[in-house]
Amino acid sequence: MSNTREHEPKRAVILLVEDSPADQVTIERSLEDGRVQCELFVVENGEQALAWLHYDDPITHPKPDLILMDINMPVMDGITALKKIRADSHLKTIPVIMLTTSDTGRDVDLSYTEGANAFITKPVSEIAFVEAVVKLEQFWFELVTLPNTGP
Repeated sequence: MSNTREHEPKRAVILLVEDSPADQVTIERSLEDGRVQCELFVVENGEQALAWLHYDDPITHPKPDLILMDINMPVMDGITALKKIRADSHLKTIPVIMLTTSDTGRDVDLSYTEGANAFITKPVSEIAFVEAVVKLEQFWFELVTLPNTGP
């Protein structure tokens, strides 16, 4: 008897590291409306993201296919979390997208220097924000071949 889950398409696992509840909801709604089946997990700062990534339970804390990370967060900011992710041999291949309101040259340069795969400035209007998330989803899950993050 075969397991029906074997024939289901793989759901993309996304870890959203975002402290703004409004942005969390906008991103969640955008992904629900997208063409790719995603499983979204949300944490509110870099420290929580690292705890999530190091939690050893692939059922409740699956290794993400993609991390969307804000820069300006309390407790641990996105740049510090990005540095720690890139320094960890088990995590360094996970694509990390900096998704932030910042558009300063310093933040852009620092994000790429520390290993971000992309830097996206959050659009001001909700409609433009939703469009940006849908395009991001299409690019990363329909066009790009992602590393095998395994269980």
